[in-house]
Amino acid sequence: MASGELGRENLRRALSGFAAALALDVTVYPEFVRDVLDSGRIQKFEYCAEIFWKYLRSCLISEGLDVPNSPRAVIKAGFDHGFVQDSEYQAALELMNDRNTCSHIYRQSLIAGILARLPDHCATMQSIFARLCPK
Repeated sequence: MASGELGRENLRRALSGFAAALALDVTVYPEFVRDVLDSGRIQKFEYCAEIFWKYLRSCLISEGLDVPNSPRAVIKAGFDHGFVQDSEYQAALELMNDRNTCSHIYRQSLIAGILARLPDHCATMQSIFARLCPK
């Protein structure tokens, strides 16, 4: 299996697991279990976001483009070259902002808002993923 195919499969599996975690009804569990499940959802989000932007970068590079190694620059290049549509661009940037907040800034007061946005983030990554190489 070529490295591009392997990256595509890794991202596909990660997004599938993330979507499955978001589909769980956590309201039926005690508060401690909900907290653990929410932490797992955040972790799956961070993992997906990381694989997502790196795979998008590899797709752009495979098109012969010189792309900086930063998530925001990759999203911008993806937009400039048609992998990210106009309606997804701002959502993809917000996705990266939330990923940075979770990974680098972690403030408990911000987590509830991020948790509420996870379904939209998942949908954004799935939509863009559908256009990524190799098909």
